[in-house]
Amino acid sequence: MQDPNSFKQAFVKYMLMGLQASRVSSKSMSLQERKEAIKSSADIAMAFARGGANWTNALITSLSKKEQSHALLRSITGKQYERLTKSCYLSCNVQRSKKILRRSYRICSSRRSKARHAPPRRLEANVLARSMAKKRTRVLKKMIPGGEFLDGLSLLNEAFDYVSHLRAQVDLLQCLSRATEVSKLRACSECTLKEMEAPNVGK
Repeated sequence: MQDPNSFKQAFVKYMLMGLQASRVSSKSMSLQERKEAIKSSADIAMAFARGGANWTNALITSLSKKEQSHALLRSITGKQYERLTKSCYLSCNVQRSKKILRRSYRICSSRRSKARHAPPRRLEANVLARSMAKKRTRVLKKMIPGGEFLDGLSLLNEAFDYVSHLRAQVDLLQCLSRATEVSKLRACSECTLKEMEAPNVGK
């Protein structure tokens, strides 16, 4: 994982840019629209703040296909939008091609070795273990952006990196939420104090 401080700084920067671009504070937005705008801004901010990982490329590619996220991406990246989304798309495709070739080679090799050596009891235990591992791997692949193109150790590395940054994203959003609440309370208390002082000034 990258330096936490640099990630936090970059995340806050892109998050604020996203919130400004999506006009979350606008009164014309419904609650659902506001939620979607905040989620899109948070995902974009996390992807750009991290950068350089397979899951970030997959996330940016996925976001660029959604209408609201697409507009946000354009406003945040400006003239670099085409280059960034194109490079992310190509990166995902290259990863996919490499993984397919490796997987095909491994499947062929394992089938040959199974045909040569097949002790009955050990084979049953191996089949059950493989079946359980495949199910868990399928679930993990659905959870990680771009996970469907990854196998084995690379999938675990990406999963660890993604979950670490997701946790950091949640912590930062909670901090921003608390800061917003505190600023609202301060503004409210200042208004109350002014109202209380106003009659005294008149006297």
